[in-house]
Amino acid sequence: KWSSEVKVREQPDQSLLVTVGSNVYSVTGSEEPLGLRMIVDGSTIMLPTVFDPSELRSDVTGKVVRFLKEDGAKVNKGEPYVELEAMKMIMQLSAGESGKLQHNLAGG
Repeated sequence: KWSSEVKVREQPDQSLLVTVGSNVYSVTGSEEPLGLRMIVDGSTIMLPTVFDPSELRSDVTGKVVRFLKEDGAKVNKGEPYVELEAMKMIMQLSAGESGKLQHNLAGG
């Protein structure tokens, strides 16, 4: 059986100082449409509100410019499947898992 003492202290800037055993971490967080974004010692962790492996989601808000795969096509994990425009930049999104694509919405 494993156990450890954890202490949490709120800082004046609303961040948290978390002590786990002899390790100390600075933690901040913000709620976003896709879930909770936490920053722990400079590393970003996204905790999605809804996790459904059948849905391909992005933590970037943008507009679908074009699909790189046809409706019903097979996509492999890590393979780009769509291009998004966000803040005048075009970026490709890659599949988190392998599977078959189904376009439920049109681009734009």
